[in-house]
Amino acid sequence: MKIITLPLTVLVEAPWNPNQMDEAGFERLKNSLTRYGLVEPLVVRPIQSLYEVLSGNQRLKVIKDIGIELVPCVVVDLKDAEAMLLAQALNGLRGQDDLALKGALLKEILSSIPESEVLSVLPETSQSLSTLSTISEGTLAEHLEAWEQAQAARLSHMQLQFTRPQLETVQEALARILPVAKDSSKDNPNTRGTAMYLLCKFFLERYQPE
Repeated sequence: MKIITLPLTVLVEAPWNPNQMDEAGFERLKNSLTRYGLVEPLVVRPIQSLYEVLSGNQRLKVIKDIGIELVPCVVVDLKDAEAMLLAQALNGLRGQDDLALKGALLKEILSSIPESEVLSVLPETSQSLSTLSTISEGTLAEHLEAWEQAQAARLSHMQLQFTRPQLETVQEALARILPVAKDSSKDNPNTRGTAMYLLCKFFLERYQPE
């Protein structure tokens, strides 16, 4: 295994990559890379004269968008099945945060960096940041209550797929309700997410099952 710098022109996304990112997540990733640069190399494998990205396909999209031309990469030489297995392992192996440590960490971050800038990089809301940053200041019971509040306030992602006619209908509905969503998205910076929520809420309030 070795790390080399490759030109953007020889990097290609893995067509079998199942990992997807919504618009809000893409913007946060873009903000992070713009702010800090590419601090973690992509993992790639050689395919003929190109390199297929096994880990970092979303970062590759952002790199193309912001115009980074030279990309640090870890190169592995693997066959298809092994490459897919490695990609799943890299995307799926994640630890869990210690809430008290995370709270202290966020408190330290917020003492130096404005909340708006933190929210532009992390998948949190103003409420969840506030809750997490004070989570180490109380008893165990208060920690658990704060954790539940933070989980409720934290942004979650849903990946949806539509046929083209379905997508056109969804986009038209979202476009019509966006003005209302902009006035209602106090807890969710993703206006389109709020718009989808309002549409679902409108339906549930009026739908009466037989």
